[in-house]
Amino acid sequence: MTMDRERILQLIRDDALELYGQPKWTFGKNTCNTYEVFAERIRQPDGESIPAQELIRAVEADEELTRIFYAWFMERAMEAAVRLTAETDSNVTLSINVLAAQANEPDFCEQVLGMMERTKMRPYKLQFELSEAQRLTPTGVANINRLHDEVGIAMLLGNFGTGHSNIDLLREVHVDGLELDRSFASGVPDDEQTCKVLVAVAHFADTLDLFVCAKGIETGEQFEFFEHLDFLKGQGYMIGPPMPMDELRDYIKMHAKRRAHG
Repeated sequence: MTMDRERILQLIRDDALELYGQPKWTFGKNTCNTYEVFAERIRQPDGESIPAQELIRAVEADEELTRIFYAWFMERAMEAAVRLTAETDSNVTLSINVLAAQANEPDFCEQVLGMMERTKMRPYKLQFELSEAQRLTPTGVANINRLHDEVGIAMLLGNFGTGHSNIDLLREVHVDGLELDRSFASGVPDDEQTCKVLVAVAHFADTLDLFVCAKGIETGEQFEFFEHLDFLKGQGYMIGPPMPMDELRDYIKMHAKRRAHG
């Protein structure tokens, strides 16, 4: 499939992109109450689907397409999250990756607030993972801090330790946690220096009252290591791969904490 600009716009208009979700595990509680959503596959006219990676690369190379696509994606993710909460009767939080190119837009807060109103998305059921790929401008920093401080949306530095997601950003952006790049997990438990760095990260985060989520967990040894360090959450194929939303619904029903009623 050729991913020219008009084709991408048509796919967005047709809602032809399938959302997938990947669970995040809460260590020590044996529950999954957070999940990350991706635009993972493209539905074909014949009913089959193909990976969406080529489309995402084309989108992120075009500033206008980035705005259009990620606005579509964020609102669809919120709609799916509200349905998932209702269908599972679970206390679950949606996690969405946010590019600096989005946050830097002057009307980003208004866009988010409009989506939340239309979809009935509650701020305490939403968290943003700030992408490491681009730098936040002063406008972007102000937008993120407003959504965090005034609206109540949780913020994480995504893929912490890579790109623009670094310690310097913590002086400007109000965040609740760090999500480590998956490359750190690959060094556990055999690489001594990696393990020392992770111990230091755990102490660093504790000093700043931040929680930490480890990505890329693929083995029981890795799971136990991060749990022992008192990381709050973990994500990876051992916990659960990215899955279609109906499969994620079943996973959530099995592993998430139910909502309190009455």
